[in-house]
Amino acid sequence: MAHIQRGKAWVSEKYVYAFDIIIQKFWTSAIDPAENAKWVMAGVDEQFNAENAFKNEGYTFIVAGHNFAGGGKSIEHVVTGMMGAGIQAVFADSFSRLQFRNATNYGLPFITCKDIVKHVKTGDELEFNPDTGIIKNLTTGFEAQALPVAPFVAEIASSGGLMEFIKRKIADGTAKDLR
Repeated sequence: MAHIQRGKAWVSEKYVYAFDIIIQKFWTSAIDPAENAKWVMAGVDEQFNAENAFKNEGYTFIVAGHNFAGGGKSIEHVVTGMMGAGIQAVFADSFSRLQFRNATNYGLPFITCKDIVKHVKTGDELEFNPDTGIIKNLTTGFEAQALPVAPFVAEIASSGGLMEFIKRKIADGTAKDLR
């Protein structure tokens, strides 16, 4: 049985660089979702350039275009900050490989869905089924088929991230199955 996710979307109107999601002066903070969430999207949109401004809007999903979180930065603060701000999934045409891997390591679904940005506006209510990959815009009725969340990524997410996933595998004696 799928855990259907529902919530409000924030749509990026422009290319989103990793170093703008959390601006550079906050990269030295601890990798802590609550701390990192304080400045999410501060460099992307001026309206979020205040402590917890993005988080306080209550967004559940981010919708973006090409190469979301690109720019060559692999800082984990980006993913942990989005998670701390309440983001349950990011839908985009494509993703930076570095941040895609960070998202996988932390269990945040980065879902590739071509042209999704053309069918969602900021504030639209979305529904996402991670098992089937179906994204529904409840505001407009639009429906898109993306790839489902890979079972491995879902297991990492339910474990609380890659490190907890590995600890669990070691503890239950199944780490050898990961080869």
